[in-house]
Amino acid sequence: MPPRAMQSFSSEIDGMKTIPAAKDYGLSQYRQSIIRYDAVLSWERYPYREYDPRVLMSLLDAWLASDDRDLLRQIGITNADPDWDIGVIDDKSAMVVVTIPMAEELVIVQDEKGVIPFDGKRWKLADPVIWTALTAQIYGADGSAASAGDE
Repeated sequence: MPPRAMQSFSSEIDGMKTIPAAKDYGLSQYRQSIIRYDAVLSWERYPYREYDPRVLMSLLDAWLASDDRDLLRQIGITNADPDWDIGVIDDKSAMVVVTIPMAEELVIVQDEKGVIPFDGKRWKLADPVIWTALTAQIYGADGSAASAGDE
């Protein structure tokens, strides 16, 4: 983005709420809830003649394509497309406001120095670490084994 466009840029959170979604992730990790909010990105004087607004749209689409949006579907939000509000101010500038539905997990991990008391233990905020098995041996009742996954 050109420096002129970023002089009037702001990023805010609107409509934040938590949705109960407790889940034990193992490894002393626990999801308490899912945080649901709208990210509001705004440019008060976006220089649309200097910097094509379609580039801004493409940048946002690329960012959203790389983001895991599955959490929104888990909480029932099927339309997570950005909402664009553009108002031309003059022949050089426009007011651009983009509202994007967002969701993230509120996960804690046990830590004896943590500031969060929960379930008789101390916890701190964390990004979850999830291990996924890529291979496995499955044993039948007769003791025979079968491989699962890529070896």
